[in-house]
Amino acid sequence: MRNFINFAPMLPDGFVNMMRGLLGGETDAFLEAMQLPPVTSVRLNRRKPGAEFPGSRPVAWCPDGLYLPQRPLFTLDPLLHAGAYYVQDASSMIHQEATARIISRLKGDAAEAFPVTLLDLCAAPGGKTTAMINALPDGSRVVANEYVARRATILRENLTKWGYPHVQVTNRDSSWFARSGDKFDIVAVDAPCSGEGMMRKDEDAVKQWSPQLIEECARLQREILTNAVEALAPGGYLIYSTCTFNTVENESIAEFIYNSLKLIDIDLDFPAEWGIPRGIGTTLPVYRFMPHRTEGEGLFLAVFQKPGVIDADSRRSVCTPSTVVKRPLKGKMQPQPDVPPIEEILSVDFDRTRFPMVELTEQQAVSYLRRESVVLPPDTPKGICILTYRGLPLGPAKNIGQRANNLYPKGWRILMR
Repeated sequence: MRNFINFAPMLPDGFVNMMRGLLGGETDAFLEAMQLPPVTSVRLNRRKPGAEFPGSRPVAWCPDGLYLPQRPLFTLDPLLHAGAYYVQDASSMIHQEATARIISRLKGDAAEAFPVTLLDLCAAPGGKTTAMINALPDGSRVVANEYVARRATILRENLTKWGYPHVQVTNRDSSWFARSGDKFDIVAVDAPCSGEGMMRKDEDAVKQWSPQLIEECARLQREILTNAVEALAPGGYLIYSTCTFNTVENESIAEFIYNSLKLIDIDLDFPAEWGIPRGIGTTLPVYRFMPHRTEGEGLFLAVFQKPGVIDADSRRSVCTPSTVVKRPLKGKMQPQPDVPPIEEILSVDFDRTRFPMVELTEQQAVSYLRRESVVLPPDTPKGICILTYRGLPLGPAKNIGQRANNLYPKGWRILMR
């Protein structure tokens, strides 16, 4: 695995020239920042409290975000696998705040926020989905979609560990949602992009860069967004984001949403002290995260509203299984008939009175997550039990007396030694 600290990207000349044209006098500061190692940050799961990070600093735009003084071995931390936190770039955490501000607008003068429906069209690996879930009122329904089947499998694992119970992972083309008839209060499109914002931590982003890639991505983004608007309820909100710097995939796409798709631009009015720059060459209220101005990787964000009005009273009954939810991602993660599904065990709604709960030490928890055999306390009842770490469920085991059969999902096991 590449060490982030030792990686300094050799930026393509074409990219550097493009950025000089966009940033002018800020270019040198930007290029210097692009040679610095990325910061490490995590976002806590507000529904699974317990993770602590001594020496951390808060992320200004995310109440659950923390900058860490150094990068620990996250893979060997049982709390990560229990869903207590998500390792995420700080810039991407803005999706939690953006969603919270949309929820506030939907709530209006109501006494409390009502459940909503959210579709994340390009959701893998799940970081932005979990960020938005952190801001949703309880009872809201989420459909997390990923077109690439392999990435959809990773998405399901991450969302299962996050533990929010009202999530469905799907593996479809965006056009399916345009035809389905389902309408969502919020549709998020974290679009496939040229990835310029990831260049200082991802060598592939440097190698693949070209003007042709930018144009190809912009065409795909327009196609996905056209479908996304069809799935958006009247009065609903579209969140558009990329992890790139060029204006072709950012401001120009925002202008496409405004002029061609006829959505209303929304100013989220982030506080000036957060230091998030506005867009380049546009009057639309869009936001840019730039490594020389904000502490994190590159990201672009814009929010729009579909014309129309959402009736708060009618939306209270809309959060029920839809035609989307009836077609889940294929494959089972837990084949044992007498064992509850892992999605149920890791859910924040799991009934802990159904099975004995057995607390593990850190060393025992890591062994369990490696799918090694575990020895439980002698007074543990025989049969299915749920193993926990710091009070959070990790998964099931079957106690047979002298030892316990490890029933952790094989595809999730820790391989690091």
